[in-house]
Amino acid sequence: MHPKPIAGQAIFFALYLCSPITSAESLEPGVNDARPAEFRTLAKTAVNDLLAHWWIGDAKTGHLMPTHGGCEAKGRGVIWERGVLICALEGLGATTGDADCGERIRAQWLHDTQLYKPAELDACGPGSPAPWCDDAAWALLYYVTAFQQTGDPAALDRAKGMIRNIRTRWHDGALDGGLWYNEQRKVKSLYSVAFVYGCLGVHEATGDRAYLDIALEEYNWIESHLLRADGLYWCDFSAGPPANPDQPRGPVGSDRAGHIAVASSVVYLGGNMGMGACQAYLWQLTGGDRWRVTALRTADALAAHLSDRSGCFINDRDAFTNGIFASFWARRMIGIVGTQHASFAALRATAKRIAARRTTDAYRPAYGTGGAGFYTADWDDGNVWEERGSMANMMHVSGSSACFIVAATYGARDR
Repeated sequence: MHPKPIAGQAIFFALYLCSPITSAESLEPGVNDARPAEFRTLAKTAVNDLLAHWWIGDAKTGHLMPTHGGCEAKGRGVIWERGVLICALEGLGATTGDADCGERIRAQWLHDTQLYKPAELDACGPGSPAPWCDDAAWALLYYVTAFQQTGDPAALDRAKGMIRNIRTRWHDGALDGGLWYNEQRKVKSLYSVAFVYGCLGVHEATGDRAYLDIALEEYNWIESHLLRADGLYWCDFSAGPPANPDQPRGPVGSDRAGHIAVASSVVYLGGNMGMGACQAYLWQLTGGDRWRVTALRTADALAAHLSDRSGCFINDRDAFTNGIFASFWARRMIGIVGTQHASFAALRATAKRIAARRTTDAYRPAYGTGGAGFYTADWDDGNVWEERGSMANMMHVSGSSACFIVAATYGARDR
């Protein structure tokens, strides 16, 4: 339950937490001029905390604790929840070269292949480990990551199988194409950006043009139905009555476009970062300059409309997954916009604020394990996420928040 830490400096972290963060002015120049080593230390500390709470055994043979709702559960647990923590591990390994991260991902993949039959890992829809489209797409990202870390053809097969099954279950010609969010078929959603990114990963791994075409089909649906005038993307597109009697056909929230707040928003931070990550990925895969230009447009919109007065990103609607794309976005975007772009300043400010709010021994959640080393979804001075049940002691909440800290290592520069 308490693995050997990834190399870090606990004394530095303790001293760092003593620095107050109260305004955009107090974040400068420290945030924008932070040395890479400082953010790497924060990232390693965050990942060590995640492992201390949720990793069982050693790096080579252990695995993540099974969870449901982010807390310890009997049985096999929920695949996509541990996929969030896997994103933090993968991101740290990618930016630091720490072999321990890859070793743990390989151990987790081996463990999951022993827990599940191949057809179970591929399955999606009610009664499966991935009942909704976003659950399935997060699992897809995990399988692509597992292949990248292990080279196991079975992981790539599971990714291919999940792509096939997602399309079979949720893709149709209604609303001009796109994937339904779930079986209710009320909305198609920005959450399908995870499907796009996963398809791009399979295309890169195989060279098969078919997966690029599948990715582009879904990407183009999002672009044509969810892009807003300000450069952000709406979260949901309603089918309208009779399927969705509570919402007219079109973007949900189009009558309140400025409603972007903590735990309540008509857009989705994670999905908008995901679109930026896909655009930058497509630029790297194809060399088409329109993808670079579009990625820059999204970065501009993130900085202008999804950051608060203190300069941090707004944890707007999903404390479980807003951070999943942070590392993917940062590593692909930095070559386009550079460390000085306002979106990277927001990322660094967010990371420092999350790290400064790492829980102490005094943390007592409404239920479950308390204590030190959890990462809250409440980056501002409020407590709204915790009060609504998205608590720091949930694996996917701490994992999502920690992903921003890991991602900020890409935005720090040597000097």
